[in-house]
Amino acid sequence: MPSLPMPITDVFVALADPRQTNKVQHSLAETLTVAVCGILVGADTFEEIQAWAQEKLPWLRRYLEL
Repeated sequence: MPSLPMPITDVFVALADPRQTNKVQHSLAETLTVAVCGILVGADTFEEIQAWAQEKLPWLRRYLEL
């Protein structure tokens, strides 16, 4: 029986988050998911990833809490 594909956020959930919790706006898993998706669509810099994520925010919110 074929298994269902794992959501990309599940890949990052097990990573330890070294950030200070009181300074965190988004989960590490969601941040990395957005970064990977941005890179997959051709973003090469943090600024391009941010611009892509802002443009696609309604779509991203369908899958992530953000």
